[in-house]
Amino acid sequence: MIINKKFEFNFDISEPKQKNNIVLFYLSNQEQIVNNYITFPEAFSKNLVKVEEVNNKGVVRYLKVTNISDQKLLILESEQIIGNGIKQNRVVDSTTLIPEFSNVTLKVSCCEKNRWAPLVGNELNLSDSLYFSKGRINNSEDIYKKSNTDQFKIWDDISDKLKEFGSRSFTGSVEDIYNKRRNNVEEIVSSFNPGPNDIGVAIATANCLVSLDIFFSNDVFKIYLPKLIRSVALDSFKKTGYKSFVKTADVYKLLRLIEHSEKKIDKPNMGTLGQQIRFNSDLVVGSSLYYEEEMIHFSGFLKDKVNIPQYKSKVA
Repeated sequence: MIINKKFEFNFDISEPKQKNNIVLFYLSNQEQIVNNYITFPEAFSKNLVKVEEVNNKGVVRYLKVTNISDQKLLILESEQIIGNGIKQNRVVDSTTLIPEFSNVTLKVSCCEKNRWAPLVGNELNLSDSLYFSKGRINNSEDIYKKSNTDQFKIWDDISDKLKEFGSRSFTGSVEDIYNKRRNNVEEIVSSFNPGPNDIGVAIATANCLVSLDIFFSNDVFKIYLPKLIRSVALDSFKKTGYKSFVKTADVYKLLRLIEHSEKKIDKPNMGTLGQQIRFNSDLVVGSSLYYEEEMIHFSGFLKDKVNIPQYKSKVA
């Protein structure tokens, strides 16, 4: 259902911070929601979440997630669940909020094409990176238009990325790309440190804004910032040595494009909390999860096909 909705962004935008061709603009707000949630990475590290196939045979599009904590569990779209404890690695379709002491069927997509059986062992974890930014854009657009990701497009995106990086993966896993370039990517990640009032970030590569993510608190933002940087760096770390011309004004322009996009309410997974608002236009796409009228997580993207001039001015 198409709706008339304004996101009512309320934050300050920093001047750009740059490492190689990765440019960050921090979004800050002194008024933050009290953090009464546990994030997926925190729950994994404290053994407060259980992830498994929905049955013995398994279903590519779904995983069973049990929140065994006394806090609401926040799972971010594009989180990658990896390891031998499930039949193949998966990427989460949509940001999801799960009530305390409950289980849900989580919508996911396959990000490891050539494996469909647990290997020897029972290891399960989260990737240190979110799904790479081009894939996040494509998935978000497909969900808006068709209510589901395009599994064949996901496999094609991963195959293209493996070829781009000269990586070989027997199972066609996107995780193998990050592992090959870990040292390069971590050098970029370590260069950025958010302030105490920062709750979000707009990320650009050279002269093109890529993504915008906003969270309800600084604590949660700091957990996910490294994952966000890695997801963009995997699409761009080769393109070094260029001066960036992206300015704070460009982030405001992106926000205006988002506000003027078409918006609709997305049907939530059964048993989950909150309301998902999705938006789309020729230029931007994304979504925002609200719970009790508060924005929990917002993700927005400038579409990859947008033609933005690339200035080839070398950094001295």
